This record gives sequence, structure tokens and C-alpha cells, in this order.
Amino acid sequence: NLIFCLRKVSHSYRKILGIGVSSVFHSLVGIDKKGNPLTPLYPFTDTRGKGKVGKVKKELPDFYQKTGCPPHPLYPAIKILWLKEDRPSIFEKIDKFISIKSYILHKLTGQLVEDTSVASGSGLLNVHNLCWDEEILEFLSLKKKNLPQVVEATEKLSLRSLQGLEKLKGVPVYPGAGDGVLCSLASGLKKDRVSSTVGSSGAIRIASRKPFLDERERTWCYHLYRNWWIIGGAINNGGLTLRWFKDKLYKKEAEEAQKKGQNIYEILNKEAQKSPPGANNLIFLPFLTGERAPNWNPAMRACFIGLALRHEAKDIIRSIMEGVMCRMRAVFDVFQPLISERPVIIASGGYIKSDLWLKIQANLFNAPINVMYEKEAASMGAVILALFAQEKLKNLEEFEPKIKKKVLPEKEQVEKYSKIYEKHIDAYRRLEGYFSKKDMETRGSYG
Repeated sequence: NLIFCLRKVSHSYRKILGIGVSSVFHSLVGIDKKGNPLTPLYPFTDTRGKGKVGKVKKELPDFYQKTGCPPHPLYPAIKILWLKEDRPSIFEKIDKFISIKSYILHKLTGQLVEDTSVASGSGLLNVHNLCWDEEILEFLSLKKKNLPQVVEATEKLSLRSLQGLEKLKGVPVYPGAGDGVLCSLASGLKKDRVSSTVGSSGAIRIASRKPFLDERERTWCYHLYRNWWIIGGAINNGGLTLRWFKDKLYKKEAEEAQKKGQNIYEILNKEAQKSPPGANNLIFLPFLTGERAPNWNPAMRACFIGLALRHEAKDIIRSIMEGVMCRMRAVFDVFQPLISERPVIIASGGYIKSDLWLKIQANLFNAPINVMYEKEAASMGAVILALFAQEKLKNLEEFEPKIKKKVLPEKEQVEKYSKIYEKHIDAYRRLEGYFSKKDMETRGSYG
């Protein structure tokens, strides 16, 4: 756990200058007046509030324009509405709604605060004035006292005395930001810079000097620091699609690989390389857990299109990898008017271990993919903010990531993947009506 890690670090270094914090977005837990949890920790993957999205759209028509968050069950505001209406006995006992980061910061420092970044990913913060939005709070029967105090990413807190960490008491703790915007910071805050991350999920992001709200509500807009906002779109289904294949359809092979001490994902990559671009005309729509950006349809589900007797495991694996990257391209396309003609794409996350996935992206995006040397981009972003807070950096823009390697697009492959992408989009459009958002909001998940 976190305390164990701090103890280990404290024994390894003579002096710790400060602690910068990174965390996931969109988490929620309700606590009582003593700080004890009254609810489970609800992560972004929890969609129990799906039936409330329609009500938010109807009664708060400017929800997106105020918060930068498209109405979707992943956001804490929607989950709070679900608790209010479907679990009123629990809702009435809750003193404060906080994120996992607020909870951890409270344990470390004794202060209950929320940085503007994580707060802006809650659906409760006005992304323009960076204050809790009073209209939304009233709609949810909340007051500002029911939420943590909003602070900047570089607010200086102090580590309190903790067992085994007594000598670290008073070390500065900086709230930092959410993992996604920190990845963008670690990629460099330049006009031509595009941050691309694929772990279990995936995201495409760009930095902006002012909030940007898409007319069709396809993207989100979260705050980073003062006059920096991060605009992006995330997909639910990134690397978890390969994990699903491994666990459900490749279980015996995975067990054999484990016995031999082999990396199953390296084996999957080698198999996929045996299949040609387009996976022998097999298309995969990777919506195992619904869709976020760019169309925000939680009812959407995964499909293999064109599956035939001739297809083998190699084709299925490659179609999964291509399907994920086609969804990343769909998000990237939304940003085309906002970025330079020659974008610098900085890649981070687990997918950078796969040369094949990087090649697929380079050819689908028709752009070079620059792989960061630092594997944990979000953690690096937290370090950058902490260094800036201590005036070790003059400004956030001066940071430039170290590039480990560059993967270039190939003209012949670009042409092939242009046609593959067209087929993918056509398949999506034909099926999106079958998986209806309205059905999801009224009847619930398709499972």
C-alpha cells in the first residue's frame, strides 16, 4: 500500500523534497462526519447510474457546457443522483462525497481537499470558474460543505505524523492532478502535441489555454493548472480487450505460458503478426464495456463482423488490436481542427510494449508515434507539478519528454489502413442504432 511504499522510499533516499500525487479520475465514495466510508468506492467503470442520464439531460440541459463532462454514468454526479433517488437511506447519512484521491490526501495530511483537475472530472465543478456549480449541487440536494475544498494542483500540504514515517513529518505534499491530464503534461504542453495512452482503457488528449467545448459534446474538458486545460476523449476498451481474449478464449494457452515463464501478451503479439492488415477481412468493434468518446453510448456492445470458418486465433487477435486503434482514431479525428497539420503524437501506457500496436497506430493515424522513455507518464506528470511548485522548473511548458523510439507510417500500409478504417466506421454506423442509448437509460445494461 501507499504507506509501505513511502516507508521503502524513505529508507532509500537521504532526503525527500516533496510528494506529488496522481490518481484515477471519476471515483466516488460517501463518508460520514468522522471520515468513515458509508459506500463502496465507485470507480469510473461503475455504470449503476445509467438510468439517470436521461433525467440529467432533461433537467440540466447545459450540464456539458458548464462542466465539460458529457452526461454519462461514469461521472460521480450521475452516481450521486442514483444514490439520492435509489438509495435515499444511505444518501441522507453521507456528510461528504469525495474521490479516492481526497480520501488518500486526508489520510496523509489530515486535510480534506480536491484538486481542480480531479474535481473537473466529477460533473460537479464549473470548468469556467473552477468552483462547485451551485445549480448542479441544488439539483442533487447538496451544499458546498458536502464536498471537499477545491485547491490548485500545487497547493502545499504537509505530511502528518504516521507510524513508521515519523521522520517524514512535514514533508510537502502536492495534490497534483488526475492521471489523464498528467499524461498530457508529461507529453509536453506544446501546440502540436497529442498525448496517446492505452492501458486497460485508452485516450487521446491535447492541451489548451482555454476551455474548449465541442458542439456535439463528443469530448471532455478538464482543468490542469491555472490557464491550462486538457481536452480529450477516452475509450473504455483498450488493453482490457486482449485481457478478455486471454481469459475467456485463450485460457489454456495462457496457463501453459505461465508455467513456462513466458509473457502471454508477447505470444499474442507474435500470433497477430502472422495475420495481414485487416485481419483477413475481420472487423472488431471493441465495446465490451460500452462506449465513451466520441459518441458516449453506454449501450454499445462488442461485435466481430465477418467472422468465418477460415478465421484463426491470429486473425481474431489482430482484429482486436486494430479495432481498439480504430476507436482511438475516431477520437483523434474530432481534434483535427484544433491541432497542427503535422501533430507530434507522444505514446505512453502498456501498449508501447507492442511494436505491432504502435505500427498499426502510425499507419492508421498517418503520423509518427513517439514512444516516451518514461513508462509511467502520469507519475512523471505528478513529479513535474511538484518540481514546479518548488520552483525547480520556471514554467510547465519547458518540460520536454525523453523519446525512446519513433515509429513511422509506411505509405503502402497507410493506404490499406485508410480503407480498413472506413469499413470500421461503416460497421459502427450500421450497428449503433441496434444498441440504443435510450434503451440503456430506461431498461439498463445489455450485459
